[in-house]
Amino acid sequence: MEYHADVPGIFLLGGMGLQIPAGGIVMSLGEDGIMKMEVNETLVRLDLWPTWLEIGCLHAEQARAAGVRLNAELSDGEKYTTSTEELQAGLVAMTALAFAVDGFYDTLRQEFGAHPHQTTWKKKRTARHSQVAETFRFHLKLGPTFSGQLRTVLKELFDFRSRAVHPSSKFVEPSYRPQIDSGVHPHLITFSGPHAVQARALVLELLDRLITQAAEQTRSGADKGWLDRGREELDRISALYRLSGDDKSAFPRETPS
Repeated sequence: MEYHADVPGIFLLGGMGLQIPAGGIVMSLGEDGIMKMEVNETLVRLDLWPTWLEIGCLHAEQARAAGVRLNAELSDGEKYTTSTEELQAGLVAMTALAFAVDGFYDTLRQEFGAHPHQTTWKKKRTARHSQVAETFRFHLKLGPTFSGQLRTVLKELFDFRSRAVHPSSKFVEPSYRPQIDSGVHPHLITFSGPHAVQARALVLELLDRLITQAAEQTRSGADKGWLDRGREELDRISALYRLSGDDKSAFPRETPS
């Protein structure tokens, strides 16, 4: 087989899809009577939500480790360094986890189509978390209990992202941080290790449920490569970072209705 595309070859990352479109392979019979196959065109696909998910999980672990080291016996210099490390990792974790869910939403819209109310939402400037939650509910036929839980989690997760990306510069009252027995800026609570770990657990569980539902709702004969690759990446990341007890009561099981 000969490869005649514009590039010498294709390097694939985990979760990356490769497709040869119609007409991309040309069969011919050589003068020597041997059949030849030439690849003239290839297409690649890389959904970035698993990448954002892994970034979020990794930085949640870094925030957790920094938070564990915080204690009242540390010197002020050590408290400063460790709190800064926790805050930086927590900021990345929370925003990346929100990006992961938002990215999966965009992937789902590409595969299942836009929600019937999409135009109305745009005119009314409906909150992003509401659009995401309702689109999941509509396309994946989610039951009322899980849909309500989903909406609550996404509202809080997207609010954390907004506070990270569009923070207020106002003076505010400090919050008490028992680990160092001191008042701190509320950001050091919002983007703390425990919150990052809880968000990680919620998002991993959430995506697990959504991918399962997407597989059930995908029509027969449709391309499921994006789902298979997504499931493979999610399972790999979950094996590394999904720990029992990180989320005390994520989403009780429910038969979808």
